[in-house]
Amino acid sequence: MNTTLEKPSTVSANIVLPLVSGGLLLPNASVAEVVLAGQLSSAVSSPFLLGYMTWREQEIPVVSFEGLLNGRLPEGLVLRQMAVFNGLSDRQKMPYFGVVLSGVPRLVRLRESDITPLDTDPHPLLHSQVRAVDLKLMIPNWDALEQEVLAVL
Repeated sequence: MNTTLEKPSTVSANIVLPLVSGGLLLPNASVAEVVLAGQLSSAVSSPFLLGYMTWREQEIPVVSFEGLLNGRLPEGLVLRQMAVFNGLSDRQKMPYFGVVLSGVPRLVRLRESDITPLDTDPHPLLHSQVRAVDLKLMIPNWDALEQEVLAVL
């Protein structure tokens, strides 16, 4: 008789970042810090790049994820909180960047069985869309996201 119990597969240390329309599901390690948004400098004419903010004595770009996805800023976007992400692909040019949030992020621990993939149209900036913690969430294509932001810097 085999009495070995299989441990449920766990996706550890995830964070749900609320957006005006939906939210993002990411590994907690991708977020350097969640901060109150500060004063933005340099007016930018972009559908997603809102400007630059001083964070830990450096200027970082601040973007709207919805603006990246849809080519226009969402109605009701308020600059209160943002997640500061660790840049990955070109740390010299963009070591960090900020994404505007619509609410307070929350940490979640999910088993693979807690995440249901959704059948949606593909988008180059999305790895996938899922249902988890009773929300429809987007998992970004990190490389494509960074390349879009880097292209306008």
